Amino acid sequence: MVEKNLAGRLFEKLAFVDTVRRRRRRVVEKVDRLFGSTVAYGPFRGMKLSKHPRWSYADRASIMLGLYEKEVLESLQKVPPSYKTFIDLGAADGYYAVGVLINNMFERSYAFEISEEGQSVIKQTAALNGVSDRIAVGGKADKDFFKHLPADELGRTVVLSDIEGGEFDLFDEAVFGVLKDAIFIIELHDWFFEDGPARLQKLKDAAKKTHEISAFTTGSRDLSQFKELATFHDIDRWLICVEGRKRLMTWLRLDPLKA
Repeated sequence: MVEKNLAGRLFEKLAFVDTVRRRRRRVVEKVDRLFGSTVAYGPFRGMKLSKHPRWSYADRASIMLGLYEKEVLESLQKVPPSYKTFIDLGAADGYYAVGVLINNMFERSYAFEISEEGQSVIKQTAALNGVSDRIAVGGKADKDFFKHLPADELGRTVVLSDIEGGEFDLFDEAVFGVLKDAIFIIELHDWFFEDGPARLQKLKDAAKKTHEISAFTTGSRDLSQFKELATFHDIDRWLICVEGRKRLMTWLRLDPLKA
């Protein structure tokens, strides 16, 4: 009887999740038609999205409204204008790597993505937006990823990292030392590991000799500002905000220590 009850609850949970996913997809398709697969709000406004994304379709509605990882976008907007080069580690479909070029937030972008399919989508998206000559696309980033950049670009650089736990192996004192003048925004996945707290502390210890450390998490969203959503059902409007995460996400921001 207990096993049957457990099986029943599991079935109900899976059915609920499937229902939410299907409704979320319908909302995405509706918003996609509404804005013509183009970002309508936020710092990447005007960015055309690939018709065949590999990674980000479920987040497409929030991307077009400038809500997806809004805190990361806000952090990028606080970067001093003297920073001209952007490095995206774990670039997925190129949302950031291409997006930062659209309205000249940065002059040049370097995208590292382990998936060959993802690399192809990034190149297609760059071409779609007319910025192919300002972006370089590569594979998996290793500890020497910065050697792909001209030496004169290393100083005023922003590094965005979303590499699913790989940040604890990639970033160390040596990397931070070479990029002591760079700004880092690192999505944390310490909860992937049993020794996650120790890994996170090791990362912070490596960074603190060259960088000031701060952190931010996912915050609130205000959908009342979008007149295009006025006739959407409440459920559908709030489904746009869902990013499908298993827990509250945290990012570290590392700014160069002041002399």
